[in-house]
Amino acid sequence: MFSLSLHGILESGKLVGANYDDWYRNLRIVLMHEKLSDTIDKPPMEAPDLSDAEVTKVFQKYLDECLTAKCMILASMSLELQRQHQDMDLYEIVEHLKKMCGGQCRTARFQLSKALFRSSLAVNEKVGPHVLNMIDLIEQLEKLGCTLGKELSQDLIMQSLSDTFSQFIVNFNMNNMSYDLHQMLNLLIDYENQISSEKKKGTIIVGCKSSKKKGKVPKRKHLGPKGGMTKPKNKRNKIDQTDAKCFFCKEKGHWTRNCKKYLDSLKNKKQGTTHN
Repeated sequence: MFSLSLHGILESGKLVGANYDDWYRNLRIVLMHEKLSDTIDKPPMEAPDLSDAEVTKVFQKYLDECLTAKCMILASMSLELQRQHQDMDLYEIVEHLKKMCGGQCRTARFQLSKALFRSSLAVNEKVGPHVLNMIDLIEQLEKLGCTLGKELSQDLIMQSLSDTFSQFIVNFNMNNMSYDLHQMLNLLIDYENQISSEKKKGTIIVGCKSSKKKGKVPKRKHLGPKGGMTKPKNKRNKIDQTDAKCFFCKEKGHWTRNCKKYLDSLKNKKQGTTHN
């Protein structure tokens, strides 16, 4: 059952040309399971002296294995590729496919590297999908034999970020963080969420300040009462002075302009000036 499921991998992903790397990887998995990987990994075995029965038996076993591997390869190709390779031996098929698909791999590598090196985080774009796409491009290049390495890959990702992540980049480089690309992705998402949360808090604070200013009664500059005490305004417009502190008598519950002691002192000063 397991063997049949492995053969199903080749059946569902038949070679059509552009999928050569994926097809070849699946082919090797199946051949390793069938203990036939040596048929494509090692040079072809030369025909021995047929007079030696034991050597002849080993060689015949090798030919049978090559035939089995060849049939598996041809069965996992498109009809057009089957017609092109059916008259070749196993070694010729493998080498011809490498040469034929090599140009396609180079084109694919160019397109992938172009997309990777030109990646840039757009305005209002989430950092998660952006970095995840870059990691996917890096991994695809590795499959084509172009390995960038962890540090260069991290540099490319950080270079693609906007100025919002400038502090993150400084901290990451200064601390020499030894994270892989997926761990770096999680750090960037956390940093983005932190920035977003701080921005929301800042907006709420500004909103609260502005709303308080709308309902606040403008403070008038007090120069002292003229002609004695003035009549209080309508109680409905009276301002709460519970927490107010008088700068004259140092007591709480009223302002200086409403302080009886302060007003009496002003009155006494005025009367003294009149008598003089």
